[in-house]
Amino acid sequence: MSSVQPARSASLAAPLWLKLLGPAFAVSIGYIDPGNWASDLAAGTYGFSLLWVIVAANAIAIVMQVAVTRVTILTGEDLASLIARRWKRLSPAFWFAFQSAVIATDLAEFTGIVLGAQLLFAIPLAWSVAFGLGIVGLLLLVTGRRMRLFDAAMLAAVAVISLAYIDLLWAVHPDTGAVVRGALVPQIRDGGALIIVVAIVGATVMPHNLFLHSWLVKRRCAGIDAGARRVYERFFFKETLVALNIAAFLNGAILVVGASLHGQASSIAGAFGLLGSQSGLDLSRLFGAALLVSGIAASTTATISGDSIVAAFSPVRISPFIRRSIAVVPAAVLLLVHIDATSLLLWSQTLLCIILPVALVPLAMLLYRVERAKRERPAFSLFSLMVAATSLCVAVDVVLLYQTI
Repeated sequence: MSSVQPARSASLAAPLWLKLLGPAFAVSIGYIDPGNWASDLAAGTYGFSLLWVIVAANAIAIVMQVAVTRVTILTGEDLASLIARRWKRLSPAFWFAFQSAVIATDLAEFTGIVLGAQLLFAIPLAWSVAFGLGIVGLLLLVTGRRMRLFDAAMLAAVAVISLAYIDLLWAVHPDTGAVVRGALVPQIRDGGALIIVVAIVGATVMPHNLFLHSWLVKRRCAGIDAGARRVYERFFFKETLVALNIAAFLNGAILVVGASLHGQASSIAGAFGLLGSQSGLDLSRLFGAALLVSGIAASTTATISGDSIVAAFSPVRISPFIRRSIAVVPAAVLLLVHIDATSLLLWSQTLLCIILPVALVPLAMLLYRVERAKRERPAFSLFSLMVAATSLCVAVDVVLLYQTI
């Protein structure tokens, strides 16, 4: 993809606006991936009472994604490369942690593809796994060298899932007052709900999205001058707000649909069955199709983020095929040995929650250096928000470990 030409004016002309559009929407796919579906449906067993977690997690995610785009635009480098160069001695440990995050992410995404294929087409597990490998490989082959096509595919995926859930929400007719209370009034009823809170945070605030967003923004910012940086930063800030709030709406919609099935849809397969029996075949098919689109798109973005991580941390050149196999194949193997799909989804999100601070602390430190270099340091800056968000994520990890022990 050719680099975007520097912007000289104070506002974005339409052609440049079209060239810049895409990174945040690709990232938003990770916020509506199959791991989110599993966590949100599990939360639905508590009615609408855990909707506030999605609102809070989305706020944290916006802070982090805005921070990583700011660091990328002002330094001209992607997050993985910055971490690898700044902490050279720790590069092997960082690589292990971040590659584990990509594998855990792809585990959730690929599981969603397999579940979606099984539910929609009623085919055996082995055929579903083969279908998933084939479709992800084909999409990566087609879009890997044509990033505008990749951007269009991710935007289309968000649109398809949005339309599906607008239809599903219309069909289940949730209690609007109860939905608003659940979104605004924090409550955790018991220990089981606490574990789901952790899973939702892990499913929403994902480490690989930081690297993906940074890498996609960097490709658009090559060679820009100081004036253009300000214009680009404003655009990517607005794009992030729009894309992640759409993702938050869809996350909430998944929970609301699950809760509207009287809390009986604690799993993806369970929700599919209940939608089919209560509302007719079309709604269950719509649910399954949206899940399949979500899994395919999210697996693609996770695998591409793995490319940027390997490129920055690997001491040797690794072919794209091997890099992508490292991310996708473990998920396929675990499913073929009949590990429970719902358990894989939930535990993958928990693992991501544990790994997240390993990416957030370096990002916060890099952001501090960028903020300090500006010489304009307001008392309440993006760095302050980043520290607060990172502290909350670490606190969630502490709670998780305490509950586990």
